Amino acid sequence: MAIATSYNVTSTQGSREDLSNQLKRVAPQETPLYATLPQSAAPKALLTEWLCDSLPNPVFGSPPRDGVDLAFDGGFTNEIADRVRLGNRVQVLSRSAAVAPVASMIDTAGPQTSLLAASKARTLITLKTDIESAIGSAQVQAADDTTNGDKMEGIFAFTNPNSTTGAFTAAATRAFRSIGGAGAQDGSVANSRFDATSNTLTEAHFRNLLQTVYEGGGKSGSYKLFAGPTLMNSLTDFSRATNAVGSTGVSFDAEVQGGTVRLSVVKLVTDFGEVDVIPSLFLNRTSGNALEAAGRNAGVLIPSDDSVSLKVMEPINVIDLPDVGGGGERFLSRTHLTLCVLNPRALGSIV
Repeated sequence: MAIATSYNVTSTQGSREDLSNQLKRVAPQETPLYATLPQSAAPKALLTEWLCDSLPNPVFGSPPRDGVDLAFDGGFTNEIADRVRLGNRVQVLSRSAAVAPVASMIDTAGPQTSLLAASKARTLITLKTDIESAIGSAQVQAADDTTNGDKMEGIFAFTNPNSTTGAFTAAATRAFRSIGGAGAQDGSVANSRFDATSNTLTEAHFRNLLQTVYEGGGKSGSYKLFAGPTLMNSLTDFSRATNAVGSTGVSFDAEVQGGTVRLSVVKLVTDFGEVDVIPSLFLNRTSGNALEAAGRNAGVLIPSDDSVSLKVMEPINVIDLPDVGGGGERFLSRTHLTLCVLNPRALGSIV
């Protein structure tokens, strides 16, 4: 007997498809650095600069005698002589899209009724991840080279204790680099950078990094550590029994409240201040590439003050462009900004 079933009643016979307006983006889009860093004064040129100064070592072993005049040549100092300029270049970050006239009239599924509106919303999200990746990168600043526009310097270039390019091209600026120089980055010596690609991060190594940052910046207070997922796991392991139990045996207590066992570290209270740990998926990336081992291992330690900020020349802006030639509606989402690091010596990094 012939019978209509769900298998033979197809779209040819009029079976409708059920496509809801739900849309879920599966790519990461949280931008903690961009959302957290404060903004400082807007730049007024493509190269924005600031002054850095240091202090001499304390002197107290040879006080002047009472009544003795200061020597005209040797009794006075130039207190401005140690100042240097650091700077960064303003970079434009943009995304553009277009929708053809007929495509804009087609009834499509999705949360927005307009393909143009959907395209604008998507480019704004993508542009934020571009900004996050740029400021969280190891990119070295560069001027326009007739092929590419100006490039900003990323946070991992500013925190490189061996840098001799970009912000530290001039020899005088290298005294203001992050602490460590050519020293080993394995936690065995004072260094504000730890190489987690070639070494396993331990609590002792992390405390060494914190101590180095404290000695370089002189601030004991509050820090933010933006950390990739592998680094997050390493920090959480600091509190686990595997690290708490030694050869002589040590008891380990797990705090359980309301049936919940906490296996995450979101704040570290250290000898040199409190460190808020913030996960990030856009650290130490290279342009156009997905998350790799370098980003998973990465971390940057920033004091909770004005040491690091964003300088925004043009806030994120959506610019509608004329439909020249009848090809369809077009637009450009754009911003001009750069990263300002007033004191690289107060920062630490894990790569």
